Formats: sequence, C-alpha cells, structure tokens
Amino acid sequence: MNLKIDSTKCTGCRICEFACNYHSGDDFTTYSGSLMLHRAEKKDYYGMMWKRKSDIYLARPEGAEIMEPGAKMEGAAGSKPITMRPPCDLCEGMEELYCVLACPTGCLTREEK
Repeated sequence: MNLKIDSTKCTGCRICEFACNYHSGDDFTTYSGSLMLHRAEKKDYYGMMWKRKSDIYLARPEGAEIMEPGAKMEGAAGSKPITMRPPCDLCEGMEELYCVLACPTGCLTREEK
C-alpha cells in the first residue's frame, strides 16, 4: 500500500494533518504527523509535504518533487518543521490510512503497489 497525493484537489483544510497526528500521537494537533500543508503566496495554491523514511515528497499543483532531508528547495519555505517529525509508517497495523479516510476532497488516496 502507498499514499497518492493529487494536490490539485487540496483545499487547505488540514484535516489530513490532524488525522495523521492522531495516528502517531493520539491527539488532535499537527505537531507529530508526517503530513504538512504547503502553501504559497498564490490564491488557492495548496500542496502537501509528506515525510517518508528516506525523503520528503512535496506534492504541488504543478507536479511533485522529492526533497532530500536537509535540502533547500525553491518555493518550499517552511519545510524545516516536517524534517523534525517522524516518517510515515503508512498507518502500520491499520487496514486504512487515517489521512485518506479523513480527506474530504479525495486529494489523498490509497494506492496499491
């Protein structure tokens, strides 16, 4: 199983961040989840940062990019907080991904490998 992100469907609600944090931290905050909303100065421009075991996947409307830990990427301001979070375990032990279940727009979907 894998996570697929279509940032063109993201509305910036951050519900996925809360769901992810609930799985990893058992509370409804956004401090320890492996997903983080990425915003730009453009109106209705949203994307997702997803911390994986070896990198950070940055899904933006114009396409996805891979960030190596500690690397600076153009337009990815605010990426430091995601580097301090635990990597995604794809909701280990669960049948479904919490972020996918919580996403109201279908931005996040489960993908079989």
